[in-house]
Amino acid sequence: MATYRAYRVDRHRRIKTGEWLEAPSDEAAVEQAEELCEEDAPIIEIWQSTRLVDEIECGED
Repeated sequence: MATYRAYRVDRHRRIKTGEWLEAPSDEAAVEQAEELCEEDAPIIEIWQSTRLVDEIECGED
């Protein structure tokens, strides 16, 4: 399992909160992070150490 950090980011690109994630792959970490979307933080950034894994735009289908 790898350790990831998911950050809730607001519309002004400021970090609101962050959570540690444990996942076996980047894809699994992204799936976990999708559950973290909130109205006041429409973007989730997923990082593994200094590598940006993905950026999720909440509300997009």
